Amino acid sequence: MKLSTYIKEDIKKKIHEISKILLDKDIVNKNDLSFFSGQLGISLFHFYYSKLFHNNNNYNFAYNILELVIKKGNNEYLYNTFSNGFAGLGWFVEFLNQNDFVDVNTNDAIGDLDDFLFEYMKNELKFKYYDYLHSSSGIALYFLKRKISKKRTNALSCYIELLEKASLKENDGLKWLYTIRNKDNSKKEDVYDLGTAHGISSLIFILSKIFKTGINRKKTNFLLNGAVNFLLSKEQNINKYYSYFPRWVSAENHTPSTSRLAWCYGDLGISISLWYASQATGNKNWMNKALEILKYSTKRKDLQKNNIVDAGLCHGTAGVAHIYRRMYMNTNIIEFKDASNYWYSETLKMAKYNIPSGFLAYRPIENGGLKKEFGFLDGIAGIGLSLISAISNIDPAWDEALLLS
Repeated sequence: MKLSTYIKEDIKKKIHEISKILLDKDIVNKNDLSFFSGQLGISLFHFYYSKLFHNNNNYNFAYNILELVIKKGNNEYLYNTFSNGFAGLGWFVEFLNQNDFVDVNTNDAIGDLDDFLFEYMKNELKFKYYDYLHSSSGIALYFLKRKISKKRTNALSCYIELLEKASLKENDGLKWLYTIRNKDNSKKEDVYDLGTAHGISSLIFILSKIFKTGINRKKTNFLLNGAVNFLLSKEQNINKYYSYFPRWVSAENHTPSTSRLAWCYGDLGISISLWYASQATGNKNWMNKALEILKYSTKRKDLQKNNIVDAGLCHGTAGVAHIYRRMYMNTNIIEFKDASNYWYSETLKMAKYNIPSGFLAYRPIENGGLKKEFGFLDGIAGIGLSLISAISNIDPAWDEALLLS
């Protein structure tokens, strides 16, 4: 399947619509300064829009947001996490500098983050909190992005040591417990999360990146093999359950189940993590399994069965489309290109609401139902970035923040 000229023009039109919305200062000046839901994600869209369309207005808007967030950050950032705190801001500044969007001395701009993020990461791991979006593994990605230094090496080495202490053995594998909580933060269930947003797939990706640096390589290799072995041991019957893996494995009474087609949970994120582990280590068995899973997933086109109800990067069509595009870029396998184009067409169909851009993000009825979202993970900034990658040759290196590159 090819993107027709007609669809490309519709995508370009939609990108322009999103740009116009995200140039509204009433949207940008809201209190959320964060990367995944707030102003930094909007800034990232404008940087890429300006690069594609050579638009100085968008570039200046993006840069002004960055300056504002850095200025206000010391007083208004409440968290240290990657998705909505200082780790995401630090990664973002390094990313912009390394990809020639800005020219700054990052040690001067964000160097003060190193020490207290290191302490935060250690404290989180002592309590066995390894979540990527909201805990220690997001801090590890921040340090992976930082320039080579003794602090960076010490931080990543410490991450490996404490991650090992937080692990549990199961046969030849290693697993990490994740507690699902109710809205009031009370414990709901203990599981072994297999997903990318919060689970073991994110660990596999982070460990693969650390392995490539050579830091604490023997122990990193041990943890990486253990995590992959545990993950692969949970493969289930696709003819019965439609997906290779469940969303998570209960710590008590696990029964196989179907997982969605999405970045956050399920086969897509799992296959990408296996792919990058194979590329880091040269393990062809992992590579073949990753491609097997991903090729099978290209046949999954039923929206209801895949639990796809909106267009966002996290669990919507634009995220699915982008993952296939990234893997086509990695492999030149035509099935991935065709799948990407299919899901971009579906993304345009998701713009069906009578509002500017046409996109609404799904929320359960008890949480308010469909909602306007402007940010990176669930909103139109992320959708716009994905659409830009659909029609341009600009490397979507921003997807490292989703553990895709």
